[in-house]
Amino acid sequence: MRDRKTQTLAAVTAPLLFIGLLHTADAAPIRWHKNLEQATAAALKMNKPIMIEFWADWCEPCQVMEKEVYSDPTIAGLVEATVVPLRLSFDNDKQLVRRYAVEAIPYLIFANSYGTELLHHRGILAAKDFSAIIHALPTDISEINRLDLALQKDNRSFDALKDLGARLREANLFQVSNQFYEKALKSHGAKKNPIAREAILRDMGLNFLELRDGKQAASAFERCLKGFPDGESRPSCQAGVRQAYALMGRKIE
Repeated sequence: MRDRKTQTLAAVTAPLLFIGLLHTADAAPIRWHKNLEQATAAALKMNKPIMIEFWADWCEPCQVMEKEVYSDPTIAGLVEATVVPLRLSFDNDKQLVRRYAVEAIPYLIFANSYGTELLHHRGILAAKDFSAIIHALPTDISEINRLDLALQKDNRSFDALKDLGARLREANLFQVSNQFYEKALKSHGAKKNPIAREAILRDMGLNFLELRDGKQAASAFERCLKGFPDGESRPSCQAGVRQAYALMGRKIE
């Protein structure tokens, strides 16, 4: 289930509204969990995403984040209300450093309740940018968790891969959506469902347009047009190709 082409801050668009009241005057400091198992249990119980921070006491940018972001009562309240915070040691938690391919710190990962990565950010974040990511996270991840669990049992399930890709697209997590869509296309079940394959290729192209990746968008739309020249998605894929070429500064001859 792991793929390193995970979604970055730049890929998060159209933030979702955060509903709730934050008691900023007397918010407690962030209460970090210390291991993934503990954080997963808490996240599943509360149906929340997990926020994973890799840090070290020698890391000066990590200290900046601690002083300028995490100590902010508004941020602490937002974290408490929205995610399960997990702080891991870059020096000591080497297995998870390898699992998430962490090369430098500070490194933030936002994951579903099982720890499957949804997006990540490397480096310092200002408080307003940190808040924007939190607000952009799905407010209900129960379906994402359910489909993830199905894939833990059968990681080749076409329906689960397809549906998770669609759910992540609905949550504006375009890059990770395309990862699961691509896996769905490579699964055995895809051969039996041409209508779904056509829709996946179209949606992949639309996802790449959202990510401002004209080259990849054009490739997805052209795959759709080639594979399904008379399909229902033909008009939207043709329009998508034009948009993709425009992003690349090119014109279709």
